[in-house]
Amino acid sequence: MERADLARRLGHRMTRRSVLGSIGLAALGGLLAACGGGGATPTPTAAPATPTPAPTPTRAPAATPTPAAAATPTVIASPAAAAEPIRIGLIHGYTGVFAALAENLTRGIQLYFESIDNAVAGRKVVFVQEDDASNPDQGLTKTKQLVERDKVHLIIGYNHSGVALAVRDYIHQSGVPTIIDNAGAAALTRDPARRSPYIFRVSFANGQYEWPMGPYAVEQLGYKRLIFTASDFVAGHEKTEAVKKAFQNAGGEIAGEVYPPLDTADFAPFLQRIQQMQADAVWAFFAGADAVRFVQQYADFGLKDQFPLIGVGDLVDEAYIDQQGDAALDVVTSLHYSPYIDSPENKAFVDAFKAKHGRVPNQFAYQGYIAGRVAAEALKAVQGKVEDTQAFLKALKAVQFVGPAGPFRFHPETQNVVLTVYFRKVQRLPDGSLGNVVLGKRENVDDLSF
Repeated sequence: MERADLARRLGHRMTRRSVLGSIGLAALGGLLAACGGGGATPTPTAAPATPTPAPTPTRAPAATPTPAAAATPTVIASPAAAAEPIRIGLIHGYTGVFAALAENLTRGIQLYFESIDNAVAGRKVVFVQEDDASNPDQGLTKTKQLVERDKVHLIIGYNHSGVALAVRDYIHQSGVPTIIDNAGAAALTRDPARRSPYIFRVSFANGQYEWPMGPYAVEQLGYKRLIFTASDFVAGHEKTEAVKKAFQNAGGEIAGEVYPPLDTADFAPFLQRIQQMQADAVWAFFAGADAVRFVQQYADFGLKDQFPLIGVGDLVDEAYIDQQGDAALDVVTSLHYSPYIDSPENKAFVDAFKAKHGRVPNQFAYQGYIAGRVAAEALKAVQGKVEDTQAFLKALKAVQFVGPAGPFRFHPETQNVVLTVYFRKVQRLPDGSLGNVVLGKRENVDDLSF
């Protein structure tokens, strides 16, 4: 595509496709993508056998667009400026059951850039938006379009680990700086053979915010024997294995394990098995519709009085905690964010998000907001000269600031975020709503710590 042609397309606001699904069933199913997948497109269990050697961090020439690149992408453009705009590709699963998750990620990204007038160092920022439908094949095709046809300078996205794993080699070979804002596939940062100098992650690696609950359960909650239950898919087992290991290392004993399949409508058979075990509490990981049904049926079955329920933050996410109602009360979880973190940075973020969207942000809105800020901070550090890929990558590695959830920085080896993990408890707030109130925290949790 000629530069004049590209500038003419980016200079006009195009009608946005109807890709952001409504909260409802999409919100209920969408949280599964945080774990790396679900439904028809599960997360791959293994990386390619032979990794691509790491090239020198310089931008590869754009390849010839494929015939699939003929479709017109969604472009969200700021007003034209004298300098060529910085083009950021946004790619998420905007259709299907993960639409609400993608919507929250995108809202967070846009909220941060709006706070700086969609400009960095005198250059306007425009977003070229593509829908990967949480499908690895489509994700690869759309990523190629962003790079080869739209010539984006930077990519932010990938809510599904299957997609992130599928595009890893292409991103590595094409040399486009990429910020993953959700996909938790541990191998992308923990495996030296799968890391890439072009890939950064601001969200988490599966197991990273889960494992601190192991010692916390023993040392603070006084639980010596736990039952573990989670959805029976790759991320469910990755998360469970991390917290089990940490719990045992802290002196805890495993009383039993139960793994219902994804999209379980009736948990009664599994709850009956739990009921027959002897333990101090139950640790659980479920998300989306499974989380709503599990928490409600756990209480209806009478298990809440028998075994206190603890687990992963997705279990009682802000997207559906009100639907769970009193069944969610007193559930204790670990997560890297809560809208009730008591800090001026978080208050400012929550107030801004509520003013624009009429509700408190959840973990995905937070992750999008952080991704936007990380990109902007690196762009400022290079004075907007994003075309200097080596300098921009160096600036990304050096990004540090205090955000809504506390200090932000990347691990220098893995380029994955170093987290503060919060321990939260669902309580009734003064306005009558339910919220994940912070009990405590564990700082400086990186993705090599488990």
